[in-house]
Amino acid sequence: MERCYRRFVEGTELEKRERSLVLDLGGADLNGSYRDLFRAPCFDYIGADIAPGEGVSLVLGSPYEIPLEDASVDIVLSGQMLEHCEFFWQSFAEMVRVLKPSGFIFLIAPSAGPEHRYPVDCYRFYPDAYRALARYAGCELVDVWRDARGPWEDLVGVFRRKDAPPLAARALPPREAEPAPPAIPGSAEEEAAAGSTPVPEVLQELHRTLKPRACLEIGARDAAFLSLAHCPALGIGPHAGALQGLPENVRTVAAASGDFFFGRGNEPVTDPAPDLIFLDGSRFFECVLHDFMQAERLSSPASLVVVNHALPNHPAQGARARSAQLWAGEVWKLYDALRIQRPDLVLIPLDANPAGLLLVGGLDRKNDLLWKGFNWVVDEYGRGRDVPPPEILSRGIARAPSPEFIGGIARLLRKEREQGARVFRVREKLRQFVKESAAAQA
Repeated sequence: MERCYRRFVEGTELEKRERSLVLDLGGADLNGSYRDLFRAPCFDYIGADIAPGEGVSLVLGSPYEIPLEDASVDIVLSGQMLEHCEFFWQSFAEMVRVLKPSGFIFLIAPSAGPEHRYPVDCYRFYPDAYRALARYAGCELVDVWRDARGPWEDLVGVFRRKDAPPLAARALPPREAEPAPPAIPGSAEEEAAAGSTPVPEVLQELHRTLKPRACLEIGARDAAFLSLAHCPALGIGPHAGALQGLPENVRTVAAASGDFFFGRGNEPVTDPAPDLIFLDGSRFFECVLHDFMQAERLSSPASLVVVNHALPNHPAQGARARSAQLWAGEVWKLYDALRIQRPDLVLIPLDANPAGLLLVGGLDRKNDLLWKGFNWVVDEYGRGRDVPPPEILSRGIARAPSPEFIGGIARLLRKEREQGARVFRVREKLRQFVKESAAAQA
């Protein structure tokens, strides 16, 4: 729904006029509300549902009769309601009836997922269903897309009336999806850095010994990683377009990762697949998880993902709400999520300065477990796990990123790549190397 808002409402007349009426059908606040997206003073927001509840300002006597005049609403929303509506086409026709010629209908409904009766669960929707709805109600389907993240794999549709004015093409501006640093630093403990080796030195050793054929950075904030590349490299991030002094082999795209990957599917971004992928994007858990999923989808069996800020040094550094300038956010949750949800992967936390690194090897671009369970995983790790556990804060799980250790991993992956890497063999050899190096260190 936020993407709908950004693409079709933000900066338009709907946001600039004195008053715009928004109708949310199925607007009871059960798992959050779309009301937060319409914070501008111009929006009058009506939450409509068939029973009283939080967020409901209009109780409907029938889901098929909206007590509003024809062409009186600027934006009609309906999210995760249509599957519970027995005669959904009648409800949709009412949405079209109350819509102004200049307005939009934003419709979200699942295309997959388990039964969830409220009080009934009747349907799942595919793109042709929205096309059929548009023909039935005599309106225009402007856009439709299906979210690959499960379990619901939501289908999103944007509709307008047939007498709507022409729609101007608009590009999404780059947007940083995380809070700005606080004006006043935290305490010395909250701002403390730790780690035996600075992150740039670890990256330099990986570039030197892995000799990647292609590189990718998701969340490019500075030139530290990309400037090391001696191969085709791509940097994606809201600030990537402003990076200076990069070699000619580096290409940058100024876009948030969610916007860049939207609608791309399995389309490659480098040729060959990136051997080294650095994740330094948004530090909210749902975002870093999605960035990792995109990275794995683009990988080869011998690729290595490097996740920045994986080991915060203080609870304030690992909190979702930012109160420290050295802020790792919820990146630390990725380690535990992958450890439980994807035990097939090889996870190697590193005691790097300032806030740790996580190496992930044994990638399998065909594995879709995280995609199918995305929303469940976000719910599991996004709620009630607000403080990093002791093993994260103490770095008890981390290895010292010595040149010998980092170089050994890189040389192993490079050799496997040259011999035609196979996922299971790469995993076995990585685990064996980590085990043997730990024994030698002991």
